[in-house]
Amino acid sequence: MSLMGASAGVMGMDIELRLLRSFVAIHETGSVSRAADSMACTQAAMSMRLKLIEAEIGAPLFLRRPGGLQPTPRGAELYARALGVLSAYDEMLSVTRSRPPRDRLRLGMPDDYASGWLGGLISDLGSAFDRLEIDLVCDLSANLMAALERREIDLALVTTAAVPAGTTSSVEMALNWVTAPDWDGEVTLAAYPDGCVFRRAMTQTLDAAGQAWRVGVQSKGQAGIFAAVRSGRAVTAVAAGTGPADLTERTSAPGLPALPPVPVHLVLAEGASPWTQRAAMALSKRHLARVSA
Repeated sequence: MSLMGASAGVMGMDIELRLLRSFVAIHETGSVSRAADSMACTQAAMSMRLKLIEAEIGAPLFLRRPGGLQPTPRGAELYARALGVLSAYDEMLSVTRSRPPRDRLRLGMPDDYASGWLGGLISDLGSAFDRLEIDLVCDLSANLMAALERREIDLALVTTAAVPAGTTSSVEMALNWVTAPDWDGEVTLAAYPDGCVFRRAMTQTLDAAGQAWRVGVQSKGQAGIFAAVRSGRAVTAVAAGTGPADLTERTSAPGLPALPPVPVHLVLAEGASPWTQRAAMALSKRHLARVSA
């Protein structure tokens, strides 16, 4: 068995996997004899393997020092690349030998929806989840709709002003403000970028109430937004019931008028697989039905 093109600039040749594993063992043990023991071969055989791989590389890979073998710069570079190659090869074998065929569910939703609802979807799939691999894309709703059009995902849970084509169910979902328990009352927003329906709901509501505000933190990821809220200096909005346990959801508060509901649409790509249709049904029954109740 040989490994083709394993390292650009280091290996422009074929190196047997056995030789590559032997080299890694020598590098990690610092000794030909200890590497031979770890690979259940003789010291002479291990020494020969090292000579073969050095001949293939065209440069020495180790220097002999009193404390053991020390890798040369070429040897250190080869080791770093060899680890990636061997890991990829071992994973390939694991997949092809031991894993049963799996169906893929290419699902997209904003990350705040994922944190609140993905666990429930997995539970509802039951034993069917054992045969399924979920490829989850967390992004802004507008980007998810573009991904659907490009057929990069097959099912999306989105919040858009208009009902998208392919929508299987829609609900009006309540929005809550989210603050730190010790929020100082300052109306500084932590928000997703322009185009986010939640952001528009916050800013329009505050403007209508004559409340001064500013965007203090803008982030495409939920982690950055909630980190800002945890500081006690910023607030944001979430779908009711999906806020982190350590933060406080409020329907309203001084300076924070009640937010309007926003639409949530479950959008299914044309020709979606039975597994995708099943996931759409599970999301609709558990989460969208609960929200709309």
